[in-house]
Amino acid sequence: MIHLDRRHLMTGASGLVATAFLPAPAKANDTLLSPVAMRSDIAILCDAYANLHPGLYRYLTPANFQRQRQCLDRFAATPHTLGDFYLALSAFTASVRCGHSFPNPANQAPAVASALFGKPDRLPFAFRWLDRRMIVTADLGSGHHLPIGSEVVAIDGISARDMLAKMLIYARTDGSNDARKVADLGIPGDADEPTFDVLRALLFPSSGPSARVMVRISGRGETIACPLMTAAARKGALRHASKDSPYGWTFEMRGQVGILTMPTWAVFHEKWDWQGFIDTSLDTAVDRQLSGIVIDVRDNGGGLDCGAAIIARLIEAPLPADSYSRHVRYRKIPDRLAPYLKTWDRSFKDWGASAIGPDAAGFYTLTRPGDASDTDTIQPKGRRFAGRVAVLVGPKNASATFGFAGLMQRQRLGTLVGEQTGGNRRGINGGAFFFIGLPASGVEVDLPLIAYWPETQQPDAGIMPDITVSARIADVQAERDAALMRAVVVVS
Repeated sequence: MIHLDRRHLMTGASGLVATAFLPAPAKANDTLLSPVAMRSDIAILCDAYANLHPGLYRYLTPANFQRQRQCLDRFAATPHTLGDFYLALSAFTASVRCGHSFPNPANQAPAVASALFGKPDRLPFAFRWLDRRMIVTADLGSGHHLPIGSEVVAIDGISARDMLAKMLIYARTDGSNDARKVADLGIPGDADEPTFDVLRALLFPSSGPSARVMVRISGRGETIACPLMTAAARKGALRHASKDSPYGWTFEMRGQVGILTMPTWAVFHEKWDWQGFIDTSLDTAVDRQLSGIVIDVRDNGGGLDCGAAIIARLIEAPLPADSYSRHVRYRKIPDRLAPYLKTWDRSFKDWGASAIGPDAAGFYTLTRPGDASDTDTIQPKGRRFAGRVAVLVGPKNASATFGFAGLMQRQRLGTLVGEQTGGNRRGINGGAFFFIGLPASGVEVDLPLIAYWPETQQPDAGIMPDITVSARIADVQAERDAALMRAVVVVS
């Protein structure tokens, strides 16, 4: 399937790989980078993207790419802080319209991460954007017991709508699927370092230990002072680990329906038998002869290909995993770029005979999977669950969960319920990655290596569910999960 996002494997707590790029400590955010330093980093980044990025011209023309490069060069004509340079790089990579191309906060060296977004400035509540309105989904320590469904109108005098509009310039997505941008700008967001937190720290920095938050509760507006949190404290308040899963996975039964909730497939940080969890859940469904199961991946942006382990329990015969072909822009990386490119698999630097070509457009067809966990065929495993299946989907589903949703729908293995997914039916980029270390600034930028192309022309959009159930503010306020309720009916 289209999947695999092991970008976070390269850093961990020590930031070892990212640190290896730095000949000197990263600059503090209030220290100015010189034009020479920024332009040298820009040259490395653009060289790598122009020669290695397989999706660079999926939405950009070469002329448009050059114009984006010129904008970066003009920005770098005068000194700027590290934070401003990080934002400029974010806007540049966002213009490529590839959800896997960005200065990944999780992959920055500790010194860079600390300078850019290491302050105790996290908001003490979770929220999602609905109709461009910031709607509270959990109070995490505001001191004011914010009800679920409250609306945050402004923070420190800046309207929530204006904050969202400015942040969208820097947020990533695939193609024109902007719903993913909006979804990822909520909290808990899209990663260990949520995009909202990163951009708020750089665009709208807090000046003290608390934030002035204007909220609307049951139609009544008031301004409250909310104490800001450290990233660790807020992450702890959000985390729903249990004795069964450190990643918040759960399997519960409601009558004759099993509900498998998987908020992430980025399950490579801790030693945990995630495959065993899936098998135990499906074994329970088989043993209890459940009428159906609901697989909830709405908040799941991807990670490992955990979906293949689920599908293996739903099929009777081997199943081709993809209707997408793999393509790369190179067979062997240029020697000049080698010092700046890190990855977890050295074979990505030289595809060898696995890269067939180039064709007239300069692409090579890749005959091997990217990562070892990638697969072309899913084999049946264990006892098959033969009941009905529904998958709850939404705009956060990109990478692995985008591929999973598409395969479930194409093969009629289950009914998709919810909202349009993230990702893009024109194909996405991923499967293997380089991490570009920019030595002058110390910033790291992710570079996906494999383009996945559909067999036939597809629209510039995510996957539409079989049954659309849109999120509504009234449902949040009533703590009513309309999509889950509908999915349970579908499989009952």
